[in-house]
Amino acid sequence: MRSIARIWVLASVVALSAIGLVAASSPSGASRAGAARPAAAAAKQPKAVEVYATYYGWYDNTPPGCATAYSGCAGGSGTYKHPITFASDKHEFPVGTILYYPTIEKYVRMGDDCQECDQDWSGKGPDGGPHLHHVDIWIGGKGGNEFDVINCEDGLTQGLPDGKPLLTPFIVNPPSNLPVSTEQLFNSHTNHCFGGATTSTSYGRYKNLESGRCLADPGDSAKAGTQARLAPCSTGAADKLAFDGAFFVVHKLCLQTQSGHYGAAITFAKCNGNDREQWEINPNGTIAWIQYARCIADVSGKVRLWHCTGKAADRWDFTSEPR
Repeated sequence: MRSIARIWVLASVVALSAIGLVAASSPSGASRAGAARPAAAAAKQPKAVEVYATYYGWYDNTPPGCATAYSGCAGGSGTYKHPITFASDKHEFPVGTILYYPTIEKYVRMGDDCQECDQDWSGKGPDGGPHLHHVDIWIGGKGGNEFDVINCEDGLTQGLPDGKPLLTPFIVNPPSNLPVSTEQLFNSHTNHCFGGATTSTSYGRYKNLESGRCLADPGDSAKAGTQARLAPCSTGAADKLAFDGAFFVVHKLCLQTQSGHYGAAITFAKCNGNDREQWEINPNGTIAWIQYARCIADVSGKVRLWHCTGKAADRWDFTSEPR
């Protein structure tokens, strides 16, 4: 579950939406230039849309780095002239579309693809849909601490207490003179996250809906390389896992997929923030590998990296417990 960061609802959102509606319905006294191209003028009017905003950066990009599907290296400072790259479904927001996000007071431009965004828009994705607006905003992070970068992404992402995504307003086709914050989303020199956003660590058990057994560190082992197992759910330490941002941790070991292939074993390895240790808990109860659309599942009684189906075998029921 992603934590809830600070939320601002700016009056400019309502104002801009109203401006767009007024401009689009101007009386016959409008200028001749406007009257000559009514369709083009209407298309450029700003409008407010409700969007689920997530974040990605150098270490959890696919592959790690700044490469994008449509626009070279991700970047941007957040001004109108230099908007920050965001990823989404190109049928939802065409490549090059500029949005303004009042919550962070920055302009962003569509320039990359996001698998979950594609699924949320075109079908029933892990966060909802179809036609759930979802953008993934670039925060950078090169040279920063891997854990701090991932935690910043999760700290900025806003969710509801039940784990469902929180939709916040964006402005499509915004004017160029809206206020812009000079604060970086993530400062790689100081490892500071925008607004001081942080994540909270959750502790508890993850019970597979098909087997009724829990994801466990067999024998409560502290040895790197130990394979995760399905075990009877108990009150012991073996199946009590900490989830911090994007990392499942026990005895300072992180849950890791051995490879990106279907059927790969899931083990507890030394935490180093690499891309094979990064996971996301979705509202539908699946635990997805951040790099590709693959999930932790019960495969014939074994814990494996498998297809994300949303069926009982790859869904997990979380029970929270004190630290």
